[in-house]
Amino acid sequence: MSMLANTFRYQLPKKAIKSDCPSCGPKHRKTLSRYIDTQTGEPLPEIYGRCDREINCGYHLNPYYKGATGLSYFDQLKARASIGPIPKDWFTMAAREKHAGIGKQDIIAHLMQLEGARLEQAERVVDVVFDQSSKSLRPKETENTIPVPQHSLCTIPEAVFTQSLGHYERNQFARLIGRHFGDIVADELVKRFNIGTSGRWPGACVFWYIDEWQRIRGGQIKLFDDTFHTVKYVIKAGEKRSRTTWIHSSYARRCDELNQPYPDWLRAYLDERNEVQKSPCLFGLPQLLTAGADQPVAIVEAPKTAVISTPYFPGFIWMAVGALSYLNADRLAPLRSRRIELFPDLSKDGRAFERWNRVANELLGQGFQITVSSYLEDNATDEEREAGADLADFLLEQWHSFPSQ
Repeated sequence: MSMLANTFRYQLPKKAIKSDCPSCGPKHRKTLSRYIDTQTGEPLPEIYGRCDREINCGYHLNPYYKGATGLSYFDQLKARASIGPIPKDWFTMAAREKHAGIGKQDIIAHLMQLEGARLEQAERVVDVVFDQSSKSLRPKETENTIPVPQHSLCTIPEAVFTQSLGHYERNQFARLIGRHFGDIVADELVKRFNIGTSGRWPGACVFWYIDEWQRIRGGQIKLFDDTFHTVKYVIKAGEKRSRTTWIHSSYARRCDELNQPYPDWLRAYLDERNEVQKSPCLFGLPQLLTAGADQPVAIVEAPKTAVISTPYFPGFIWMAVGALSYLNADRLAPLRSRRIELFPDLSKDGRAFERWNRVANELLGQGFQITVSSYLEDNATDEEREAGADLADFLLEQWHSFPSQ
């Protein structure tokens, strides 16, 4: 049997190469033992492997398995040769998107828009992921087997998003950028970043987090003062808090005040079992739909900073990660094919810069084209470091007006 096994080109190596199982999801990391090409030593795409959790999962996709297309992985490689090489990352991305519930046509569009794939290449990737994996995810499953739970993706209805658009005459942030940049530039920024208006506090705005598939994942509500800083207030205990909340929290508060039941989307969003993140994607991702494929991306921490930086440095696509600790490979995944430059906030001890610099080095090892700008570190005053200023603060201090266009 061992002699026969050695004749197969694709095998599970003695020293396992681990990655995340497409079926287990994020709760169980590095459980998939991947097949390798014994001629090159390289692992096959991440859909080909066997999960270590055989009882609870049972995922096993053998590269010699002939799916609905009647072709094995080797056959697929030969077929793809006529349409050019296809990066392995595309198969990994498509498998993860399939597991997240994304449909075939959306995955094809994503590969073409964000990865530069040709139509026939994107269709081939989708055919492999859907046709070969659909019948082999759990070969051991019987009627008595407990199915692996499929975590639904929680989003905010488009109607809630649409209702926030407009009423900019009472939106403090919209008024501020209009005062600083002029009405024409301000209107363009409001539309580019899908900025909404909230009734949570008079003058509050909404920074919508919309992912690369146009799904509304979260909305941050903020109230700014005349200096573009978040309004603070003091509670009874003397603790300072900021006028910042989230759409789902504000919506629930309103329902409670009116003694109305929560709508289905809100119940799902608030269900602790769903592990919903408030900002699970980058702020500003919809810009990728119209941006040039070679235009670099600049990433800052706060949505406000991304908006304000755009007119000053239009050569970048400006996005925000949401918080200092949110910078990671998952959030940056839609930008893998682009050049990325990070602009961390200032800190009196330089820890913010050091943290993002450390993360950037890790991302470089994962194939990202990423650098960290020292622009603020090189030019900031001690007072600015002490205050934890960001790029927006620096720009607004240096330039007190901007010509309208």
